[in-house]
Amino acid sequence: MEKQHKKHKIKLTLVILVSFVLVLSSSLLFLDQSTNSGNSGVLASPYVSGTQYNVSFSETGLTSGTQWNVSLNGTSEISTTSTIIFSVADGTYPYTVGNVSGFSTTSSSGSVTVSGAAVTVNITFTKLAPVSISPVNLGTAGSYTILAKTGISNTGTSSIVGNIGVSPASSTYITGFSLILNSSGQFSTSSLISGKVYAATYASPTPSILTTAVGDMQTAYTNAAGRVNPNYVNLGAGNLNGMTLVPGLYKWGTGVSISTSVTLTGNSSSVWIFQISGGLTFGNGAHIILSGGAQPQNIFWQVASGVSIGTGASFYGIILSQTAITIATGSTMTGLALAQTAVTLQSDDITAPSVTQNITAEMYGVTFTEAGLPSGTQWNVTLDSVLLSSTVPTLSFSEPNGTYAFTVASSTADKIYPSTGSITVDGQPAYQGITFAASNQATYTMAFTETGLPSGTQWGVTLSGITTTTVSSTVNFIVTNGTYSFAVIVPADYSATPSTGSETVSGSSVSLSVTVVLVVYSVTFTETGLPSGTTWYLNITAMPSSGPLTASTYTVSLINGSYSYTASSTNTSYHTLNGTFSVNGHSVPETVTFSKVTTPTTTSGISSTDLYIIVGVVVALAVIGTAVAMILRKRGSK
Repeated sequence: MEKQHKKHKIKLTLVILVSFVLVLSSSLLFLDQSTNSGNSGVLASPYVSGTQYNVSFSETGLTSGTQWNVSLNGTSEISTTSTIIFSVADGTYPYTVGNVSGFSTTSSSGSVTVSGAAVTVNITFTKLAPVSISPVNLGTAGSYTILAKTGISNTGTSSIVGNIGVSPASSTYITGFSLILNSSGQFSTSSLISGKVYAATYASPTPSILTTAVGDMQTAYTNAAGRVNPNYVNLGAGNLNGMTLVPGLYKWGTGVSISTSVTLTGNSSSVWIFQISGGLTFGNGAHIILSGGAQPQNIFWQVASGVSIGTGASFYGIILSQTAITIATGSTMTGLALAQTAVTLQSDDITAPSVTQNITAEMYGVTFTEAGLPSGTQWNVTLDSVLLSSTVPTLSFSEPNGTYAFTVASSTADKIYPSTGSITVDGQPAYQGITFAASNQATYTMAFTETGLPSGTQWGVTLSGITTTTVSSTVNFIVTNGTYSFAVIVPADYSATPSTGSETVSGSSVSLSVTVVLVVYSVTFTETGLPSGTTWYLNITAMPSSGPLTASTYTVSLINGSYSYTASSTNTSYHTLNGTFSVNGHSVPETVTFSKVTTPTTTSGISSTDLYIIVGVVVALAVIGTAVAMILRKRGSK
């Protein structure tokens, strides 16, 4: 009898489990039907069998040695040469060209068809204008001349001006300094260090302060490594010997070496950021020369694979290293050594910059372009006391907002227009054209005068390839007789008339008037759903509320941009609507569809989801009831 009872219990358990499976499967059946109403796309394999042909992607415009890449039908290739080649069978294949820092391309994606012959796709890269560059914010890490995570070691009699710290490593990983622990237990001192020594194992609050500083160091490294649109890519293939570097953002996909010297020329606000994917090798006796007021606290060396400074070297700048920093015997450094592993010294002099770091000044390119000099003739510009020379037509500086005096000279006795003047930087790159003319050449003024821009707005003109910008109403060029093409440069959302054209100078000066107007586009809202004559309101981003409206359409004029809106009605039977739209160079129609507020009912309107669940539950209960009745009947018959 006992065994029979156990069998009945097992049967009942199985029946209940089956019933729950029925309920679950009925719900999942509905969900499966509602979510699998379409077909997912499947990419074809990159290549198919058959005769293979070359698809060559040939680039122009990139700096020699710059890395670029192409993906053809899902297969990617990387190169530092001008050509990337795939081998494929007949067919049509999509491709994408990868982004290259500092360059744009109009052929970033497309498709190529192969039909019994090789195919070449030409890709043109265009260098982007330099972006503004600001110093890297070091946060509290800037309070340490040396900061490391795993250790700081010294051999010999080094001299350090400033604080040093290590975290999360303990104080035992600071060696060679003969440390003396302060009575507070919060820091140590050393005869080799003018500041204090901190470690993660010292008394509170030192551990938490160091944790913050190390976090700030890592954030600064990420910030420096993440800067985009470099002014220079793979300069000198990583060999900087003898170079003079103007302020800007520099990027290398390799290591960088300096075995002799490198000069950094700029003013006290100039900023250099060096992004180095490999290591930095600074040779024995190598040195950095600062010119024109350049400051070590505005020079940032972001290095991914470690820094090695040789014996007797002289180094300037903030080192942000992802690994170790090693400074050999007898070297001097004015700057900070911030390492995410260890720092090793050997009788070195390390001094923190004496000037507070400037972390606010945004920097913008200031470009001078000359016309009229024989090819290869040296000329120079002095801007804000910084002198740059060149034998090519362009010279570039980097400056924060402000107005700067300049002078221009050349190695010949040519006439120079303008030889002196001022240029204004106002939140974007600025340009100045320079004309050189022989002493016996007649020259004339070509003046462009604008009306319509708000006072103080920067605009400019490019005349036969030479650009000059200004914040005044007139741009002047000095030219000789000839025909010149021009293009007017105005801010986004403005248009100029004329915007382009050509003008001939023949024995007299020329003046052109330029009319500038704000470009706006009509956005027409059409209301549907409301009863005729119902009052409604429209509120668009950054605009006063429009209404009361009773007509079914309403039109506003807007410049390019993205906007959001809210539409509502005095009839509370209709929902309030929220939406977005964009204006991008043309008029925009926008439909506002009002719908009635519906009240849920309890006697009807059961959803299909609810129906599936109800049916499943009913079936399960019926099965359970039947099973229980059968078991009881069998027990009763016995």
